[in-house]
Amino acid sequence: MADKMYHMADEIRSEMERIPNCTVIFYSKNNRYELVMITDRFLEALQLQRETFEEYFFNNLNVFFHPDDRISLESKLYEMLRAPGTLYPFRMRLNVNGEYRWFRGNMEAREADDGGKLIYVTTMDITEDHNRHARDKVRDILLAKVLDTTQTCMFWKDTERRFVGVNQAFLDFYGFPSEDVLIGKTDEDMGWHDDPEPFRKDEERVLKGASVRLARGTCRVHGENRDIFATKAPAYDGDTIIGLVGTFLDATETLSQQRKIEELSKELARSLEKEKQLNADMGRFMSRLSHELRTPMNAVIGLSALGLEQETLEGAKNYLENIRISGRYLLSIINEVLELNKAEAGDVKLNPVESNLKSLFREMHAIIDPLALKKGISVVMDEKGILYEDMCFDIVRLKQILINLLNNAVKFTERGGHINLSVGQELLEGNIRNTFTITDDGCGISESFLPSIFVPFAQENRNPSKYGSGTGLGLTITRTLIQMMGGDIRVESKEGEGTAFYVTVDFPACCPVSPAVEKERREPKTYDLIRGMRVLLAEDNVINQKVACGILGRVDICVDVADNGEAAADMFQNSPEGCYGAILMDIHMPVMNGLMATRKIRAMDRDDAKTVPIIAMSADVFDESIIKARECGMTGYITKPLDMEALYDELETQIKIFKDLTDIKE
Repeated sequence: MADKMYHMADEIRSEMERIPNCTVIFYSKNNRYELVMITDRFLEALQLQRETFEEYFFNNLNVFFHPDDRISLESKLYEMLRAPGTLYPFRMRLNVNGEYRWFRGNMEAREADDGGKLIYVTTMDITEDHNRHARDKVRDILLAKVLDTTQTCMFWKDTERRFVGVNQAFLDFYGFPSEDVLIGKTDEDMGWHDDPEPFRKDEERVLKGASVRLARGTCRVHGENRDIFATKAPAYDGDTIIGLVGTFLDATETLSQQRKIEELSKELARSLEKEKQLNADMGRFMSRLSHELRTPMNAVIGLSALGLEQETLEGAKNYLENIRISGRYLLSIINEVLELNKAEAGDVKLNPVESNLKSLFREMHAIIDPLALKKGISVVMDEKGILYEDMCFDIVRLKQILINLLNNAVKFTERGGHINLSVGQELLEGNIRNTFTITDDGCGISESFLPSIFVPFAQENRNPSKYGSGTGLGLTITRTLIQMMGGDIRVESKEGEGTAFYVTVDFPACCPVSPAVEKERREPKTYDLIRGMRVLLAEDNVINQKVACGILGRVDICVDVADNGEAAADMFQNSPEGCYGAILMDIHMPVMNGLMATRKIRAMDRDDAKTVPIIAMSADVFDESIIKARECGMTGYITKPLDMEALYDELETQIKIFKDLTDIKE
């Protein structure tokens, strides 16, 4: 019927077949539809035969159209029939040989002469384009997801260096709510670089085809400069550069850690170098220590040999006294070495006491004369300039200063040479200014070495077989001690003509003393409080036993000797209560040491075990050892070699405390 009503010439049909789109025409009236015409191209797209299309199409509408598209299609069809002449675009899926494929096209209704409607439909298979678009959409979604979840800050710019887009990490880094804040702007517009010039030049090179990898820079974020590493590359459309793509990482913490690691590495290197230096210094120190100890030791040995040649006690007394003086000086050096760690920590303190300068000169004679005599050198210590004998000064440190300078003079003076020590004094506002001058006619010091003479370990190149070796610490230590006294030292010398050292120090005149102290100075101590008492001596060294017994015997103290701590504890346990007025306890002994023996005695069930004075005797003068002695129950601590007066004074002090405790108990 439709073909009769709407006959189309073959040439018209032929022309319609040339249209690239698929075309189909329907006739509609009273809700009935008939096929008017369909092109071969549409039939090919649907993979159907012309003879069977109409029957298949109208009998299988539910299968021919995708179920999800039918409602939309029916709605469009209804609107189209009510508005003839209006073009309606559509996208739908049609069943092609059991597979739904995507078609896109337009449909339009026109009025027929009999009141019906002609429906013109043109369409084309867009399945491949649709699938490609779907893939592109998925790819775009995934790409956007990747860009917004990566921690690397990313951005895109056009050829004018204006921002086109950024990822979420970029927005989070700067704290921007959206990319609208910076789209179309440059780095200079944003003002986040103190110096934008390097960034501009980098991007201009990139827009000419170069790439920038991990360029280091800084940017200001929330008022704080942050370190970044940026990478940028050109973006191409074919062979044309259309912009650039960049990424950057916040490296502030990483670089901070790197700087810390580098600083720690440098500190470690410095520590290792310092350790090497300390090891080298220790070697020099031991050599220096040997040098310091040999001076008084040589005096002791030399005086001992001379004393043994004397046939009478009176003849030997003078040598014995000088040996005692040298021994005291040797002890002072040992104590100084043991307290070297305190000096390095700034804990060494001067101990100024009332002292006599002429007595100091006599003591120095006893130390220097044997050395000078051995080399055939004359030493003159001129006392004529001493107008004020008694002053307050640290006699040990001053002696160390002058002995070191005199010893150097002897060392660098040839046989037959001369050394002179003199002193000049003047009164300045209650203080006495002392200028000690030590001169020699020895080898002298070269002009080039003079500026380095007080530098630690500095030594002029001298023949060691002729002048001996040294550490170069002597003059450094000497100047340090002088500066601690508030004084000064200077030197004048010419090579081959001798040397002169000038030491200037101010000491206060001695303060007036009380009549009681003055009387004590004039009258020798009698030590009546300890005379005749009995003590227990715990000492394993036989020589030390004899020395201690000899010293104690001078004030009529009776001594019972134990060879070790265990024997001492047993002797005290088996003695009558109150038998011993004091116990002298060596710390380091075999079988049982002094600390353990003291604890054992203090734990005994007898009254005097808690109160009897127990005095430690040890060559160990470190604070840690003294603290341990106190903790175990010892009441006093004296150092070896024993000083007679120090031992007597300590015993008297402890006996007074012991008596006070006894009186309180009673």
